[in-house]
Amino acid sequence: MNKVINGSNTNNKKVVGLFVAQVIVGVMPVILLILFVWLQLYNIQIVAIVFILLIFACNIVYMVLGRRYNVLHSGIKGEKRLYRAVKRLGGNNIIFRNLPVRYKKGRSELDLLIISHRGIIIVEVKNHSGTIFGSWKADKWTQKKFYRDGKTTQQEMDNPIKQMRRQRDIVKSILLAAGENVWIDTVLFFSSPSAKLRLSLRESDYVCSSEAELINFLEEYEGGETLSMSYMRNIADILKKASGQ
Repeated sequence: MNKVINGSNTNNKKVVGLFVAQVIVGVMPVILLILFVWLQLYNIQIVAIVFILLIFACNIVYMVLGRRYNVLHSGIKGEKRLYRAVKRLGGNNIIFRNLPVRYKKGRSELDLLIISHRGIIIVEVKNHSGTIFGSWKADKWTQKKFYRDGKTTQQEMDNPIKQMRRQRDIVKSILLAAGENVWIDTVLFFSSPSAKLRLSLRESDYVCSSEAELINFLEEYEGGETLSMSYMRNIADILKKASGQ
């Protein structure tokens, strides 16, 4: 039976904060407009200009907050899809969710880390939709969305392969500092069903684009060594201590 160790997802608090901020900023133009008319401030030219600029600024801030909220909320949805998939994983695994890791100046938060008898795997989830273009060696990947009216949008994202490499190095350093040397693998999971991948990867770069593909990868994974349950618990204790959980 799997043992799940839940960490606190910092994005949950950020999403709530962004939602509250959106509500406040969203009603501000209405309040300013009411004051503008009620106090007849339109008779004072400089005050009228200031109020118009404030209303315009509120609208800009609202749009910026909205984009940030959508990004974080999408990430949370992806993490939920990831956990829903991994819950179907058989065996006696130790699963960390939202595990904060840091070693010296390196720090990160892992979406999922699985300690199994077959090895240790870090799973990073991305909920990006559209067509994803990228190479393992590029610093940035590109997300393109094509719409029926012919409109195309494009934005960049940090290379998740390099992100996972940094995460693996941090976890590796934590374990080595505790006297444990064990192989760690990483797998990237695109949780959105509408994601289309156009990636240039190495054989050692594992990417899954569906829940079934991810489960199949995890169930067939062989890390080259078999970990005993006592050793798995020892690794888990080291990571829990290092994360402050």
